[in-house]
Amino acid sequence: MKLSILIPLYNKEKYIERCLESLLAQDLSPNDYEIIIVDDGSKDSGPLIAKNYTEKHANIRLIGQENQGPSAARNRCLEAAKGDYVYFLDADDYLVTYVLHTILELALQNELDILEFNTKQIVEGSIPEKSSQNHQDVSVKILDGMSYVSEHGFKNEAWRYIIKKKKLVATGIRFMEGTLFEDAIFTASIFLKANKLAKVNLDVHRYAVVENSIVTSKDPAHNLKFIHGMVTAVEHFHELIKGLDGSHVNYHKVVKQLKSRQQAFGLALIIRTIKYRLLSTEDFKKILMKLTMFEAYPINYRKGVVGSGMKRVFSKTIFIPFFNNKTFLLLVLKLLRLLPA
Repeated sequence: MKLSILIPLYNKEKYIERCLESLLAQDLSPNDYEIIIVDDGSKDSGPLIAKNYTEKHANIRLIGQENQGPSAARNRCLEAAKGDYVYFLDADDYLVTYVLHTILELALQNELDILEFNTKQIVEGSIPEKSSQNHQDVSVKILDGMSYVSEHGFKNEAWRYIIKKKKLVATGIRFMEGTLFEDAIFTASIFLKANKLAKVNLDVHRYAVVENSIVTSKDPAHNLKFIHGMVTAVEHFHELIKGLDGSHVNYHKVVKQLKSRQQAFGLALIIRTIKYRLLSTEDFKKILMKLTMFEAYPINYRKGVVGSGMKRVFSKTIFIPFFNNKTFLLLVLKLLRLLPA
């Protein structure tokens, strides 16, 4: 088995068929890849739709579990995977058709630990389209993890790349359960451990922003978890920085990349706290102290968190000083909490 496509499923009855159809319309033999779906306690008809596919396609498997969150579902997928490479795909996303053969062959021929590819955001109701790209003569530049992060940076999402399963087994890296921002922690961790990492300029993945997703949800309990998840991510990035090889030629560039991401989390956390008024001033003060300890606060505009040009000037003179004034932030939160929700 060459490839395992791993899909956590939770209340995605509207999208799972589109996702699976895009995977079945690939240029791979069914003997070369498997699709493993872990139903994380869905309350809709998504698992039934998936089950119908398992009855028609021997390379699709459905595993059920009580609701434990997407990280637990992904880890369960990984435990069941038999492929040389694994790919974590969300049930509400899909792939362009006829692309996986090229992706997989590039990874296998170059013995890559990780191969990253391109993604596009799509509008609601889009359907899988056939690849219009020329797959001939595609080439990749192979780098170690720190050199790759230095040159390309990294995005948070795990659906941007395939990974050699043996690398995950050897490193013991898994998705952290019970928190949000697990993608960011997972991606940074595995990228920095990779010996052979590359990016190919091929259009492969489609990302849909859907109602009530993890990112768009306005549920107070979810947003509180979101805030604490960012604190966890900041802490883990701090540990990743401490564990870097200081003798690597790209050490300082990688530190800057990770610190920039840390500070972006810190800034997003502060904005969400003020916006949703979910923390007491005392709890917020404790979180700011944690961010300070992990060097994610005060926000440093030199870390590249706030763009360039006029936006940078505005941020440097007004935006960041506002967020770096702890006393003022606490006062604003205290006053906002007095207002009706």
